Amino acid sequence: MRKILILFLFLILYLATAGVAFAAKFSVPGGIMPVEALREGMKGTAFTVVKGDAVVSFPVTILSVLPSPDSPRNLILIRASGPVIEKTGGIAAGMSGSPVFIDGKLIGAIGYGWNFSEHETGLVTPIEEMAEIWKWPDRVPVIIPLDLNLTDPVSGDAGLPENDQPDVLPDSGDTIKKELSAPLLGMGYSARSAKRIGEILGSPVVMLPGDIRGVAVPVEYDPVLKPGEAVSVLVAWGDVSLAAIGTLTAVSSDGLFLAFAHPFTSRGAVAFPLARAWIHEVIPSIEAPFKIGTPGSIIGIVTQDRPQAIGGRIGQFAPVMDVSLKFADVDSGEKSFKRFKTAYDPFLMTKVIPEMLIGLVDNVWGRTGEGSAKITLKIEGGGLADGWQRTNLFFSSTDIGKDLFSEFSDLVDAISLNPFYEIMPLGIHLDVEITSDPRVVLIEDVNLSKKIVPPGGSFDVEITLRPFRKEPVIQKLTLRAPDDSEGLCEVVVRGGGIEEPGQESIEQGWRTIRSLQELLGEFSAMETNDEVVAEIRTFRLLVEDDPAAMEEEEESQRKLLSQIKEEKIKEGSMKSYRSNYYVDGLLRRMIRVVPE
Repeated sequence: MRKILILFLFLILYLATAGVAFAAKFSVPGGIMPVEALREGMKGTAFTVVKGDAVVSFPVTILSVLPSPDSPRNLILIRASGPVIEKTGGIAAGMSGSPVFIDGKLIGAIGYGWNFSEHETGLVTPIEEMAEIWKWPDRVPVIIPLDLNLTDPVSGDAGLPENDQPDVLPDSGDTIKKELSAPLLGMGYSARSAKRIGEILGSPVVMLPGDIRGVAVPVEYDPVLKPGEAVSVLVAWGDVSLAAIGTLTAVSSDGLFLAFAHPFTSRGAVAFPLARAWIHEVIPSIEAPFKIGTPGSIIGIVTQDRPQAIGGRIGQFAPVMDVSLKFADVDSGEKSFKRFKTAYDPFLMTKVIPEMLIGLVDNVWGRTGEGSAKITLKIEGGGLADGWQRTNLFFSSTDIGKDLFSEFSDLVDAISLNPFYEIMPLGIHLDVEITSDPRVVLIEDVNLSKKIVPPGGSFDVEITLRPFRKEPVIQKLTLRAPDDSEGLCEVVVRGGGIEEPGQESIEQGWRTIRSLQELLGEFSAMETNDEVVAEIRTFRLLVEDDPAAMEEEEESQRKLLSQIKEEKIKEGSMKSYRSNYYVDGLLRRMIRVVPE
């Protein structure tokens, strides 16, 4: 893998626009019952969805209250029962957030259970602790308010259908964590990418079979919601999908909501879209049952992701990132176009998006392994009037689908997290042309037309290039010795990116990048893997007692790599050309510069 140009020694932390904190008190119609009022043996009712979007109920019994040194500080131990629980095989992942009422008052929501246990037993996060998430301020770059049309949130059993019976469900061996982690369900990319995404998000991704092309996620402007409904937190949607399925706990009259009764990613202040969810089945399992669901229409925004719960506001939209992939298979002639949107979280999504793209390439190419690929990356958005674009060529003898995005990930990360200003909305678009053939050329030999030249003198560099298992070809470039050069010099012919000079002025502390334009300029000056680069390197000795030489040396140390490269090209001491091959190899030759 070629080394990418390093422009920053430390990332300057990005701070999204801080929003005003929502009201600290979360109003629940019908009131709440605090933990102190609970007694062993009390009977209550929980609400959730086990099929489609119909809310059903099941009885619960209070067993005890467990104190905890962490947040939540208390957890309510319950036992669930009834026909719904018998059919599902117990409390399932995806029931997290299911509200529990006693005598019409909300005590909290189901949030935790145990694997390989009696699945009728679970833990409820108290509602007063769930509501504590509002003590933190929101940080949402853009909030678009919409008119709310909420029904009065219900309390107790009012307005909720009772004990709808699901069909008998098949067994499954899938796993969940100790917490009733909201099932993280994905579609549209390969299993290996799903595994890495799960590691990034801290929860396994269950891949659903099928093709989601053309499946739209509409926006619902006037959502009508009630506790117990199935909801999903969207990470990505479109030609790929990634969403966490859970349950809505409560909605206040001003549109605030609580759900999940445990964290999703524990990222604190966030901006994830909230959508309805359609539950296909609850899959019983010896380890732990879990829901299988897919997202529906977008109904709001998640602004808090804390240990006690997730929460946000119904009827507001989250900002998004737009990603597209134009793909062409040179070998088969097949072409495809994929597009999806993701939650706007540059720190997180610049890690997730490359994995999604690797998984997309795996699927549309239909194979993994060796190959060559040309990739064009375009980044556009607010503040980038014309966008920024870079094309590079990659080869891998083992896994081109993975290596293809090695540079992409670093570039997107550095640009989207630049310390100068936020690029929003942010669009990331790729054009990939791929083949299983090794489009590699090796620098086999280098010959110089002269061994001695005067300062400013020119000489030819004859380069022998051998394409993979083909006859060699010869290319000629003309270099010019710098006017101030003298003595033994080195002529280097190499593939782009191999032994490329570093950003010494930044690494040595002489200067830094001062604007986004400078940052993009340095990225544009980076060599590409398909370049043949020839340059003459001089060995300069600094005379310590020469003030003029010292000042000149200090000035040269402040130059960025793009400036140095431009000067070398202008004086003729460096030349390059782009081929249609991944250029491998580096050869050195010596030349002497002697004044006439």
